[in-house]
Amino acid sequence: MSRTLVLGDPVIALDTASTIPDGAVIVEGSEIVEVGPRVELEGHGPFDAVLGGPTSIVMPGFVNGHYHTECFTGPGLIGTIFELSNLFLGTAPREADEEIFGLLAMHGLIQAAKGGQTSTVDVFYGKPSLPRFGADGVLRAYEQIGLRTALAMSLRDQNIYAHEDDARFLARVPASTAEEIRRSPLGYAWPVDDVFSAYDGLVSDWDGRGDRFRLLLAPDWTPAVSDDLFRRVRRAATEYATGITTHVLETRSELLWNLETYGKPAVQRLHDLGVLGDDVSFSHFVWATDTDLDIFVDSGVVAVSNVGSNLRLSSGIARVRDMLARGGRVAFGTDGISVGDREDFFTELRTALLLQRQPDVVDDHRLDSEQVLRAAGTNGSRALGIPGRVGRLAAGTHADLLVLDTKRLFFPPGRYAATPVLDVIVDRAHADDITTVMVHGQVVVDRGRVLTVDEDTVVDRINELSERLYAVTPESTRWLELAIELWPHARSIYERWYGMPVEQPASIYNTRTPPRIG
Repeated sequence: MSRTLVLGDPVIALDTASTIPDGAVIVEGSEIVEVGPRVELEGHGPFDAVLGGPTSIVMPGFVNGHYHTECFTGPGLIGTIFELSNLFLGTAPREADEEIFGLLAMHGLIQAAKGGQTSTVDVFYGKPSLPRFGADGVLRAYEQIGLRTALAMSLRDQNIYAHEDDARFLARVPASTAEEIRRSPLGYAWPVDDVFSAYDGLVSDWDGRGDRFRLLLAPDWTPAVSDDLFRRVRRAATEYATGITTHVLETRSELLWNLETYGKPAVQRLHDLGVLGDDVSFSHFVWATDTDLDIFVDSGVVAVSNVGSNLRLSSGIARVRDMLARGGRVAFGTDGISVGDREDFFTELRTALLLQRQPDVVDDHRLDSEQVLRAAGTNGSRALGIPGRVGRLAAGTHADLLVLDTKRLFFPPGRYAATPVLDVIVDRAHADDITTVMVHGQVVVDRGRVLTVDEDTVVDRINELSERLYAVTPESTRWLELAIELWPHARSIYERWYGMPVEQPASIYNTRTPPRIG
């Protein structure tokens, strides 16, 4: 079993000690066996390799608490409100085979690894034409690159086109058009029994494999999942001892739809259905009311903030500060549509925290960097379904870590000498500072290059298949036409909610008119 000494000044353990100046980590096989001062641990050799040094920082790898590998399979930018995107997600050509699915997933995961992500919670829809919806190809991509994942199989069974009963919504268009839509992949809702069947096989083949894979269930989001399906998912997750992740309160319309349809907030609905527990994560959670937050905090659920996605989709700003202040569990993710599509997790985290610095108070603008980094690791680990095993550097945890070069971070010399190191990392670090990414004891990235797969070969193969990747076919062209035809009808549903005054929006802008003084 190989032994590696990883040196950092400091080591950011986020365990009993937050940071260890001039520290070291000993990795044996896939686990961390010791963390402590360098002068002590250097004598615990011999070692097969030494990483880092006096100009390095060592810290836990990031858990991307909400991700979609499939974002790379869709053409164009994703940058409209989600309710509009929802209509167009099923218009991509169905010719994508398992090789293409796997290659595009691998391309995305290469960027994620370089961006400091060692684990993901990957919500997966797949293609019904592929065996087990193509999940095996994506899981093999994770296996080849060496990243850790909790792949979550998504389910939808109602309101798949808009926040309205499917039959009532399709009655807005001619009967022949409605029938054509029903036969199309618009709404991307595959037969629920088929998804559960695929999940059963995937759990058997992949859950726990190599101590790097979990299989979760993902009831998609509250408008598209019936009460009966939520209950069925809860029973299955309990039976399999896996877990649940679901999009909750991502948009303004979702908030208002739940209130109008059920007469209660969305989280109250899920609580009443018996869905909630410490094996559940909510992604986005932008439009959470105080009532939602109260139930969320008491439930043990993890909320995953996805700042780049929420800004690009005009969803708003999640109440991260309020959640943390109330003792809620908060993690962070990219949704696969990060700021600038760079998948740089430092940028995502920094953007999320900067948006919490609102201009309505004199003090307390900066969220505590240690609190945020601990939350990201601890709660990311919970969302993965392996609480306590990643997100910190301690004996007995998985060896998932990053080594950063401090030369740029702390330049010019002396400028940041009096600044807490965690504040410098949160405010200044980015993916280019990473020299090493280790997952499960294996070096996956070294100085900007992925070692576990040949990046050039992946790029070359994607180029060879370029005509097939986003091919425009008569069939896909027709699906796009159908989606465009549906949008005015969907818009008529949403515009009422978007025009409805709310006490405070999900973002705070400066005043449009000055207040009266005196």
